[in-house]
Formats: sequence, C-alpha cells, structure tokens
Amino acid sequence: MDTHRLLLGAVVVGIIFAVLVIGKPSITGFVPTETYSQELDFDVYESQRFILSSDEGVLKISSLALTGSVQGSGLVNVYLSDGSQKWLVYTNKKKPSSAMEHITGMAISELDIEPGEKIDRIETLPAGYKTSIGAFQNECVETCVLDDSLFNKPTLYLDVIIEPGTTLHISGMRFATGSE
Repeated sequence: MDTHRLLLGAVVVGIIFAVLVIGKPSITGFVPTETYSQELDFDVYESQRFILSSDEGVLKISSLALTGSVQGSGLVNVYLSDGSQKWLVYTNKKKPSSAMEHITGMAISELDIEPGEKIDRIETLPAGYKTSIGAFQNECVETCVLDDSLFNKPTLYLDVIIEPGTTLHISGMRFATGSE
C-alpha cells in the first residue's frame, strides 16, 4: 500500500514538473495605471476625424471608453486610430436576439480633442443587425485594454463614421494611462 502511495506521489510530481518545463508558464507583473474621466459636450453630424493630443507630449493610453447618445436610426461607428491601425470604441450596431447589450470597460490628466478633416466614408449595417438609439455609457468594444504599441504616440485619432440624418452626442470619456 505504501509503494502505491509513493508511486502515485512520484507520478503527480512528475506531471507537475513536466507541465512546468514543457508549458513554460510566464509570470505577469502589475502594470501601474491611472484612470481619468473627462467631460465633453459636442455633437457629430457627419463622418469626421478628431485629433487627440496632450500637453504632456506623448499619449500613453491603455484604455478608452466613450459616453454619449445617438439620435436617429443610422449606423454610428467610432474608432480609435493611430493612423495605420484602428480599434472599435463604440458602435450602435446590435444583433436583435443578443442578450449582451453593453460592453463596458476600464476607463495624462486631460486629452485635447480637436476636429480634423471630414471623412468621406459611410459604413453599412450587416444583415441581421439593427441600430440602437439613445444613451450609452463607458462603451469600449475593442479599446477596454489597448496594446502597448499605443504608448508613446504624440497623437491619436477618433474617427467617427456616421450615416447621414443621425447625430452622435459625445458627453464624456474615460481613459487609463500606463507607465512604461
């Protein structure tokens, strides 16, 4: 009986050792961040790019969420872009049978937001989806946790793609900054 226990113990230790050696698990550390809320008050009536910058020179954004409302039945998509890649911040596109109504996330002391050039682009609603109207809060579809590559950018962009006849009111944003 003791040899069975000893053999079983050796097998368990061997499996644990094999998983640790073969699997090469990594240990992640704590990354300090600071979260900020910023009140905004502007309406967007047509597709447009907004420039995000900071008095501190470089942006170190590790998450971004928007709060606001949509009036009208057109499609609205808001992307965070670094000029080459884009991440969806907010969309009013919903699947009618979906139980997931909201995706919320985490939320530089303040970002400067300036209107940029108009964007000559309209996106269409896929089959089986509908648009939602009304208020939304702290939405961050793909920007709840951002890639470290966005740290150290001097400017980022909010690209608002909106169907004519629809209005997007942005009343606030929450964002987190990470340290290097």
